[in-house]
Amino acid sequence: MPRSAMRETIREEGVNVLLNQTLRGHGLSAKAERRRRNAVPDIQVTLKTGDTVLLECKWDDSATALESQLDERLEQSPDALAVVGVLYPESLKYVEDTQSALESASLQWWLHGTRGERLPDIRLRSGTPRDLADQLRVLPLELEGVDRVVAAAGVVEYGVEQAAQQLAKHARLSRRIADIIAQTDQEKNRAAALRIGCLVVFNALAFQNRLSAEDGDVQTVGESWRNGLDGLYDAWRYICDNIDYVPVFELAADIIDTVRDGPSELHEAAIAPLIKAMEDTSRLEGHDLSGRLFHTLLTDAKFTGAYYTSVPAATLLARLVFQDWPKGVDWNDHEFPASLNVADLACGTGTLLMAVASEAERRHTEAGGQNSAALHKAMVEQALHGYDVQLSAVHFAATSLAMLNPHIQFDRMNLYVMPLGVEGGNVSLGSLDFLGRDEVAVQFALSDDDTGVAARGAERIAGGGVRGVEEGVTARLPDLDLAIMNPPFTRSVGGNLLFGSLPQAQRRILQKELSSRLKARQASATAGLGAAFVAAATPKLRPGEGRLALVLPLTVCTGPSWRQTRALIERDFTLDMVVTSHDPLRWNFSDSTDLSEALIIATRKPAENNAPEHRTKFVNLWQNPDGVLDAHRIAQVIVDTPPANIEDDGAALLEVDGVHVGEVVSIPESKILGRQWTGVQFARADVTRAAMWLLDEGTVWTPGVRTATKVPLCSLGEIGEIGPDRRRLVDGFDRTTTQTAYSMVEGHETEQHGSMSCSPNSWLSPLQTPRGGQKPGYGMHLWQMAGRLLISERIRLNTIRVASMCADRPVLSNVWWPVKTDNIKSDKAIALWLNSSLGILTLLATRNTTEGAWVDIKKADLKDMPVLDVQAISQSQLQALADLFDELADEEFERMPGMAECTARRRLDDELSAILRLGDLAGLRRLLATEPVVANVRL
Repeated sequence: MPRSAMRETIREEGVNVLLNQTLRGHGLSAKAERRRRNAVPDIQVTLKTGDTVLLECKWDDSATALESQLDERLEQSPDALAVVGVLYPESLKYVEDTQSALESASLQWWLHGTRGERLPDIRLRSGTPRDLADQLRVLPLELEGVDRVVAAAGVVEYGVEQAAQQLAKHARLSRRIADIIAQTDQEKNRAAALRIGCLVVFNALAFQNRLSAEDGDVQTVGESWRNGLDGLYDAWRYICDNIDYVPVFELAADIIDTVRDGPSELHEAAIAPLIKAMEDTSRLEGHDLSGRLFHTLLTDAKFTGAYYTSVPAATLLARLVFQDWPKGVDWNDHEFPASLNVADLACGTGTLLMAVASEAERRHTEAGGQNSAALHKAMVEQALHGYDVQLSAVHFAATSLAMLNPHIQFDRMNLYVMPLGVEGGNVSLGSLDFLGRDEVAVQFALSDDDTGVAARGAERIAGGGVRGVEEGVTARLPDLDLAIMNPPFTRSVGGNLLFGSLPQAQRRILQKELSSRLKARQASATAGLGAAFVAAATPKLRPGEGRLALVLPLTVCTGPSWRQTRALIERDFTLDMVVTSHDPLRWNFSDSTDLSEALIIATRKPAENNAPEHRTKFVNLWQNPDGVLDAHRIAQVIVDTPPANIEDDGAALLEVDGVHVGEVVSIPESKILGRQWTGVQFARADVTRAAMWLLDEGTVWTPGVRTATKVPLCSLGEIGEIGPDRRRLVDGFDRTTTQTAYSMVEGHETEQHGSMSCSPNSWLSPLQTPRGGQKPGYGMHLWQMAGRLLISERIRLNTIRVASMCADRPVLSNVWWPVKTDNIKSDKAIALWLNSSLGILTLLATRNTTEGAWVDIKKADLKDMPVLDVQAISQSQLQALADLFDELADEEFERMPGMAECTARRRLDDELSAILRLGDLAGLRRLLATEPVVANVRL
């Protein structure tokens, strides 16, 4: 029956009422106008911020009329935060149960204007009423927050810099403030300490003003400042003694008290810029402003490995980790989340703990719960546990959790400042003291004296504060339901930056202690502190239900140094989900790094595990979420989209508002156990399939082609011996421009290495006394591993032109792996193979990604990497491949992003395929050329 002949079952006004009820069911305060009146919007939503959002709704064939109505509403309601247009699908007119149909209906909506001004760029969104509710809930952040956070960050950073510069003029005060912030006595860190100290004071000023709006007994900052620093100090002590929030105000009060000892002219010069910054940003609420600023002000983040999770990434991780977990949860019951034990052993500014608390509240509200405040109090006092070695970081974590609901008075916060350093015979590893222990001492122990240690009373950030806490207080790591962490990234190679914030002598002691503790556990210090944190948290997770949620460098999925951590996860957990970013605009999930990262979710296996084979979801994002709303939308579509099975055909695209933002693919655990987690290597499932078929079965499959062929493969280590890396060369040789018997290919310049043949461009001279404690003759020992076949060790994929070369004589190299074989034909055949699309596919599947297109190939992985088995093909085929290499040896190859149209690469693929009787590789070549890690362009 044509739709025009069907009977309508509901009018537009009726759907408005049902949508209003649905929004209320998702936790929004909504009110629908039951009778059409021009002065009243169809639906009015009042947000928790007090802002009003007006919704005007029509059938989707009335968009033009709705535009005009929205313009009128903007003019009539200039104070409304937003005016939103909503279009209902025509199908809702003709269903019997409109309420049920509406719940799953695909609505369209857009933000038409804000504060009486029409938006210049309209973004049409689509989704269910739940998706609409999610957007309305975070509208203040989307409309005003992001830009305002950036602007406010500039304002506050300027104020902090101005205040810090004033304090820096007074050597004694600046040293004392640096001591309070617990920085070591190094000049480069003292400047950072002053900035952090000033930010702590700014934070307290901002919170005092918010608290004064809730409690009439609390003075405003303006009222306190009339009496100068004494007024602020007294106001903060009053709050600590009579209300609470000691974690927020006591550290700031200590700094103010220190400044009071300085000359009076310094008082206003140091504090006035912070008060002005507070006043200029006073309308910004709930956007983790202090946390974001804290990240940017830590100038030594790279040195200490202190990377902080971005708010969108934390939102995404928290929403995914609670999907279908824990089992049988009634989120309407506000007391249930308090029964969870959630810990972050490297909590920093508390971003991940904040995300957990926010997600619990969102789920409680969506389930119809009415006790958000009680839930938040219970979460903070009972469920959330945070540990960090930086007092200032824990201060911001406490502030952030408190500012979510400033009218709540907390009896306790389970946030701890952990000791890090050496005191007498005691060695403290911060939160890593929990390695093998349930209970450890809590003691802040860094200062600027000769030992680097000053005993200071044990400090536990709790409702009662740090005053009066006896020394010897310990912290327990309880049995956990969830361990959620973004642990430090520093590694024990490249200068060994483990515990890099400490003096060298202490670092060596701590590194030795950590190494000793890790011997009995599945973790390697070579991978960095992140591996140690995983090992520390794992035993405390409840068998059968405890969950691990991690932000780690992407190399955790592929790197040899992370092999023990992968083995630990594979043995004790089901690996539920791995999320990676293939977005060239942002490979990372942390604010203070450009390193490629992964989000990992795993559930601890029960003691008796007889479950069928598990499958892991690999989520490969083409667009990393820009904000909280995007994170919510992407998380929801990940949950709603059934993954494509790697052993089948097809892709599972993730679509948000008509835009494909990634894919999700499912891989059985048997395909990844004991190996690299190949599911993270490519943005598209078809390329992952092609790689896994080739690596696992020697099957050459090109996406879009029905037929597949076999090719004989073997590990590279079966063909030749892989030579030394750059570190070994430094130990055994001096580099020289004078020709010697020891040839070298130096550098990776694209213009110099555009063809498959090369000659030495540098020379080596063996050291009579080798470095690194090596025995005499070490250089000659290394020289025995020189080879003609070279394979790139470090690659920038968007600029490299050849991945492998053959030299005209045996060489060593600082950026190419030399491979020694006993057959020049084999060298040529392997070099040819590795520069073909199949070889590049293999290298990309084996790579370790540091930062997007900047990758490396580790020796251990290279040794096991499958290559063409030159011993299994016929002698005529081997000769034909060697001849083809000779014909193409001096041909210039295009950079990899141009490989699809590169004449030399196309000929190489076509003729290699003909010799080995393989299929057409053109389709695979095109896909590889457009992989984001190669093209450095978004899909």
